[in-house]
Parts: sequence; C-alpha cells; structure tokens
Amino acid sequence: MSARPSFVSFLALSAVVAVTSACAGPAAAPTTSAPTVAAPTAAATSCPAPTVAPTVAPGAGTAAPTLLPLIPENTNGCVTVSKIPIPPIAGKTASIDIIDIDQQAHLMYVTDRGDNGIDIFDVASPTAKYVKTVDVGSGPNGVVVAKNVNKVFAALNDSNVAIIDIATGSSTLNTVIAKLNTGGKKRADELDYDPTDKKVYVANSDDGIVTVIDATSNKILKKFDNMGDALEQPRYDSKDGMIYLTSSGQNAVFQFDPTKDVMVKKFDVGAKCDPNGIAINPTTQQALLGCSSRSANNAILWDIAGGKVISSFEQAGAGDAVLYSASADRFLFAKIVYTQDQLPNEGALFSFALPK
Repeated sequence: MSARPSFVSFLALSAVVAVTSACAGPAAAPTTSAPTVAAPTAAATSCPAPTVAPTVAPGAGTAAPTLLPLIPENTNGCVTVSKIPIPPIAGKTASIDIIDIDQQAHLMYVTDRGDNGIDIFDVASPTAKYVKTVDVGSGPNGVVVAKNVNKVFAALNDSNVAIIDIATGSSTLNTVIAKLNTGGKKRADELDYDPTDKKVYVANSDDGIVTVIDATSNKILKKFDNMGDALEQPRYDSKDGMIYLTSSGQNAVFQFDPTKDVMVKKFDVGAKCDPNGIAINPTTQQALLGCSSRSANNAILWDIAGGKVISSFEQAGAGDAVLYSASADRFLFAKIVYTQDQLPNEGALFSFALPK
C-alpha cells in the first residue's frame, strides 16, 4: 500500500454524525416547544483506564465487554462526553442507526427504532436539546435531509420510505406527508440524496433492491432488482454527479448515473474490506470505505476515478457509517460528534468535541 496521506483522520463509531456548523449563526427557532427533560450530563474528563467495569450486574447473563488497550500514538488527549436524554425511550435500550443534520436550521434528525420515530434535536448550541419525535409507524434505519425540497426521507423496517415535511411555516411541518413502498419483503435501509437531480437512492439491504425516488413529486422513478447481497450505503458524489453504493456481502462498490438512473459499473474492492459505509471527498475524488470485515479489521481509502485501493488503515475496523466534513477536510471529523448510547436501559445520545 502507498504511504498514509496526512489529511485522513477518522473515528470508528456506529451511527455517528458530525456537526460542522453547530455554532455558526443564530438557531432557527423550533415551532414546537420542547418538553421539559433532564439536563444533559457530562462525564469526567480524566483519561479512562484500558478496562471498564461491566454496566450490568454480575450474573445478569450478559458478558462484560472485551476492550482493546489504549494506544498512545493513536490517542490525542481526552474529551468530555455529554449524555443527552431522549424522553420517549427513557429507561429503554436505545436502537439508533443513522443520524443526519440540517446544518442551516441547526436541527438533527435521529433514527430511533425504540419509538418508531425520527427524534429531532436543536443543535445550535454545543449540547443538543430534544425538540420532538415524528412517528413514522415502523422502525427507521436510514435518514437524509433533502434541504432544497424541504423534506426528510427515512427508510423503514417495513420496507417503506417515510417523507417528512420540514418547510418552515408549513401546516404539515414535522409530519409524515407521504409513504412509498419499495416492494421489498424486509427493511429499507440506508439512503442518500442527490440535490442536483433531486433524487433519493434507497438500498434494501436484504432484498437486493435499490429504489430511486423523485424528491419533488414523492414518486418512485425506478427500481433496480437482483442487486445481490448486503447492500449498504449509497453516497452522492458532487464532483462527478454519480451515486456510489457499497455492498458488504459482495466486497463491492456500485456506481450509478442518477441523470439517467442506470447502473454504470460494479467495482470489486479487491482488498479484504466488506464495505458498509462510504464517505467521499469530492475535491480529491477519494473515498473512505468503512470496512465491516472483522478478520481484516481495517478501513480503506478508495480512488473514485480509478476504482482502486489507495491505502489501508489498521487503526480502526469492523465499522459502519463514514462521514466526510468539507469544512474540516477530514473523514469523520468535526466540532461535535453525536453517537447513540447503547448501554442497557439507557435511551440517550452521547456527544463530545473532538480533541484538537
């Protein structure tokens, strides 16, 4: 592999989202009053020991986690972790998948399978504040903000895609205005939005289906059937105008042309990866693949134009979603990171600022 590029920096976190503009300008005032909730709490800032006591009582039938030791050269100081309660799932074990943020309105949308809803948070300040939950009727997996059509799209366990109105002043603000059935027998999973063609690409991970939705008319334009096993993350590339989709089961990356809604090519990753997530730097035309392979235990930097591996990183592996921040020019890098609290019987989010 080639030498490691200096601009690549990432975290291995599941269901993570980076806030790149949380403190830039005044917040958009939510139209629905937030309920009174417990204030976020902050953990101590001292560095943790390499081992942690189990969070469940001895003999409860759940094994203590196996933790890797801290690696000094990969650890850049300590951070304060804030815990943000989610009232509808208080006292429950959170089941959260994808998170997306409307950076202009400073609103964060969280897929919450515990309450079959999209939880909305105000992220204008460094610590998120719960606003409300939009009931989508089935457990949501993927979510994406389509800002130039004022909608949020959520992919659901019942194979539907829920469409939520986010237009300020609308009589249907923060309600489901349409549902589209992808025709699968299992879940609609991850999805991404092409703001140029105003289309949403949705992957049914277990049905081998990719669905194309017109975000303006709320209609299904096309379906790609028999795409194979374990379809994962679609991602729009603003530089070449293409959609790229990972498949962990096929160790592959698919390329789609959304102007014509055709599949252009299927790339074999080559190196062991089994990619779940993909994030794209449109300037360099490089992508970080979030590999799920536990045997390889790595992440891969991918050349979009060449369709080949550039570098492999062993610092993190067996991951899921990947993000790229253009303002920071980093993969999985920003001012504030939000991720789910998966501790038993604690329905909440965690947030922390990345160390400098």
